[in-house]
Amino acid sequence: MNVARLMFFAFMAMSVSSVSFAQDADCEAVAGQRGECAEEAMKAAARVLNDRYEALIDRAGSRYIFQYQSRHEEHKAFLDRLKNSQRAWIMLRDSNCRLEGFENEWDKPSYSADLNRCTAKMSLERALYLDGILPAH
Repeated sequence: MNVARLMFFAFMAMSVSSVSFAQDADCEAVAGQRGECAEEAMKAAARVLNDRYEALIDRAGSRYIFQYQSRHEEHKAFLDRLKNSQRAWIMLRDSNCRLEGFENEWDKPSYSADLNRCTAKMSLERALYLDGILPAH
């Protein structure tokens, strides 16, 4: 891996962690609205993840259709694997977040906030991961 890619990944990791930290700090500042804040953080992270997912689809189109001179079969195969991977990741994320929130399961507001915080955190991590696949040259 070249130095530029390493620097890019380090920057992205810091960006994801700083967004996550800022969300946590903002939620802590609004003591009575932690549940709503965690839900907003989850929605914001979902938007980031969706944007990164769409960007990867665009990069795949650029690579397999334009750069590699119209390799439509490879493009379709990549998109199929991407969709399967994303579906499997969503199942893993949901399972992990239910596990993380298990202690608060009987307390619905706390459980919901735990799930939303976990979903936001894992979604930002997944967005970073997707950025590393088929990087733009």
